[in-house]
Amino acid sequence: MSILNILFILIIMSVLVLVHEFGHFIASKRNGVKVEEFGIGYPPRLWGKQKGETLYSINLLPFGGFVKIAGEGAETESEEKKFLKDSKSFVSKSPKQKMVILSAGILMNFLLAVVLFYVFFLFNGFKTFYIPMIFDHKFKFGREEIYKTVVFDMEDNSAAKQYGINVGDVILKIDGVSINEVTDMRKALSGKAGKTVEIEVLNLNDKTQSNVKTISVVPKTNVAPKSLEEGDSIIGVYLGNAVSINYEKPIERILSGFLYSYDILSYSITAFGKIIGLSVATRDISPISNSVAGPVGVFNVIGSVFKQGGPRLPLVLMDTVGIISLGFAFSNILPIPALDGGRIAFKAYEVITRKKVNVNFESNVHKFGMVVLLVFAVLITLKDLHI
Repeated sequence: MSILNILFILIIMSVLVLVHEFGHFIASKRNGVKVEEFGIGYPPRLWGKQKGETLYSINLLPFGGFVKIAGEGAETESEEKKFLKDSKSFVSKSPKQKMVILSAGILMNFLLAVVLFYVFFLFNGFKTFYIPMIFDHKFKFGREEIYKTVVFDMEDNSAAKQYGINVGDVILKIDGVSINEVTDMRKALSGKAGKTVEIEVLNLNDKTQSNVKTISVVPKTNVAPKSLEEGDSIIGVYLGNAVSINYEKPIERILSGFLYSYDILSYSITAFGKIIGLSVATRDISPISNSVAGPVGVFNVIGSVFKQGGPRLPLVLMDTVGIISLGFAFSNILPIPALDGGRIAFKAYEVITRKKVNVNFESNVHKFGMVVLLVFAVLITLKDLHI
């Protein structure tokens, strides 16, 4: 990967964080809360300029940014009492105002995703790229176009791998016969073990959807079929579904950015719920850890987009960054201590019960949550680095 590509990836990741922090910044200003500093990157500080009550800074570490809000970091009752005397501090505001400020970053990441999706659809005919379906799911909006013969995995020493079929390929035809589902492939391969067959494939990793090629493959004998339906010849692939959503109706196109966001979030929530269920059932946390990506994982995802390149790189990039921003918003709204969602949950409790949460208790909960998140982040990073 070139230095220029790495620089672009760092800029993209920084924008995702800065947009989030800018939401907190704007909401604080509109609710009369003093913003002490708005920083691009993380300290040590390289440059700063005071404008009004806010210091705007550029810092050495180019990984996003931060906003420093007066009174937000109060951790003890004495600190809270001190900031309560200041009408422009965070702690002096009502629980509802605090919820608005805390949720503004989440909203900005969601809106960034929506804007990127709108631009993507304008140039891609209001049709998504194909989405690999780990679990069955019915998207609420748009018309689905489904490939049911996508290669998701291959056996070691399989004929498919040996002759050049790749994960992400769609098996379209075998010896001129259209393959629409797994049973079609089994029928087309029946009796052809040891004989050359011509398999036509489409690579879904190529977003132009134009890379159709024919590969000569010699199937192997299925030495231990569990039933007659499994066939006597195999090429050693595991097939799954991939779905593209087409927003065709005028109202769907007008709302496409929001509808696509809903569709992606609904599938993500459903899939993550099933992954958690699988982990509980098997008493194994690996399904969860494998489905979560940290900063290094996100870096690798964006890096793979640049590596793929091609004339549609800007479209692929917009779609990918939009989905990442949407995921960032979703993860931050979860009621997890130390995250925005966890802080919002405490303020929601105060609104509902009209009882003030003890600042020491809340601070300790968030500190504990931060320790857990840091440990989890380290483990995820080690996984992403394959250590």
